[in-house]
Amino acid sequence: MQNLSAKIGVQIKPVFQSKKISQVLAPKEKKPPIVNNQCVVYKFQCDLCDTDYVGYTTRHLHQRIGEHKHSAIGRHLEDYGLSKSDLKDKQFSILRKCRTKFDCLIFEMLFIKELKPGLNTQMDSIRAKLFT
Repeated sequence: MQNLSAKIGVQIKPVFQSKKISQVLAPKEKKPPIVNNQCVVYKFQCDLCDTDYVGYTTRHLHQRIGEHKHSAIGRHLEDYGLSKSDLKDKQFSILRKCRTKFDCLIFEMLFIKELKPGLNTQMDSIRAKLFT
């Protein structure tokens, strides 16, 4: 603009200056894909053996993963001489995204029946009784 002002002999000032697209669409913090998932049926697969676990949560999956440090999964890790902090997000996979808690319960039952996970211990629950 200064070159144009010098050529015509009149000082030109911008009236409006638009924002750059990078200012409008600023990149947000990258989160692992597992963090954003909620209302899902998931599977834990142990890195050391073929033992697995199937469960569901209506909350964010990363919250439930943190709670598993004090469950059958945490005890399984301790049995192999690992600490509970060795529990990693990559050991979890999403089997099914659900719409409601009831959907989660149904699909969890179906996946437990199909996969027969070794770490699921609640054999006295109503969900287990439906299959016997």
